[in-house]
Amino acid sequence: MICRTRPVRIILVTNGLRVGGAERLIEGLAGELQDAGDEVHVVATTRDGEIGDQLRERGIPVTILGIRTSFDARAPVKLARLARRFRPHVVHSHLEVSDITTAAAKLIGLSSARIVSTVHNLGPSARQPVKKTLWTAALARFDRVLCVSADVKRKLPYDVGAEVLFMSTVSERDAPLPRDVARERLGLAPDAPVVLSVGRLDRDKGFDVLGEAANAVRPSVRFVVIGDGAERSALTAYSRLELRGSLPDAATLLTAADVVVCPSRTEGLPQIILEAMAARCAIIATPVGGVPEAIADGETGVLVPPEAPAVLADAIEAVLADEPRRAAYGEAGRARLLAAGWTREATARRVREVYRALTA
Repeated sequence: MICRTRPVRIILVTNGLRVGGAERLIEGLAGELQDAGDEVHVVATTRDGEIGDQLRERGIPVTILGIRTSFDARAPVKLARLARRFRPHVVHSHLEVSDITTAAAKLIGLSSARIVSTVHNLGPSARQPVKKTLWTAALARFDRVLCVSADVKRKLPYDVGAEVLFMSTVSERDAPLPRDVARERLGLAPDAPVVLSVGRLDRDKGFDVLGEAANAVRPSVRFVVIGDGAERSALTAYSRLELRGSLPDAATLLTAADVVVCPSRTEGLPQIILEAMAARCAIIATPVGGVPEAIADGETGVLVPPEAPAVLADAIEAVLADEPRRAAYGEAGRARLLAAGWTREATARRVREVYRALTA
């Protein structure tokens, strides 16, 4: 828990409130700030979801702007109206549409509120030139820009004086779920070799590569994938992948795995990596985005090239065959995470320091 000091009124803005890495970060940050005595209001530009319900259960107000496109001019107007009622000291946005909305609202009515952006990943805007242009212009309006990894900072379109701040959903107060309990919840036999992956089912996450790799791994290995998204139908073509859909307690189930695999093509800083480290899991991942900043190759996990199913299959077989190696990776990973302060509580402390500096 972060220490109680002068309360700050904060609006946290994100795109939607369905289960996802950025959304769970919002939930964790909002809860920690509330516990510290701050007043928090969460805004979603697009849609509600499970995260919104969990925030309301904690007594944190949630507003849904309900826009249908990235260029909906109603969004900044609605945000500015909310700000006039709530009178925030800080508006902190996450993801590109939220950045565009927040920067535009600043121009028309956020008064003295300071605005902060956290940049999670530069992948999506690269495929949408108009959105990229709007977001690039919006970024210049922010008082502070935070990046979830050094890789994300290097890829910013220009120098905005950004700082790197690893953001984590991992609570230092949570103990990992016992392996047998996690396996029972997933319906897995105690002695089955299990590869587990968690994430949004879209092309960036590389689950098709995992599906191809699975075909080259011995038949006794179970490949469990937790998450949902646009690629779900396409991924059913890979018969070895057990698609379990979106599970709100996915992070607690990681201890069911012998190996956690993150086969992404592009990333900012995937929370599944930090959560697997906290759960003492052996990890195989691709060195994209902030992943190699978190995983020490050969010490806390294994890094393999993206788009290389044969290499991934060989790495899975090698790690599954070496139990002492898996245990060493798991212990080293958790120690690295705690020593670096990659936890939800530390994230909130650092973010709150940014708020206090801006509002001093």
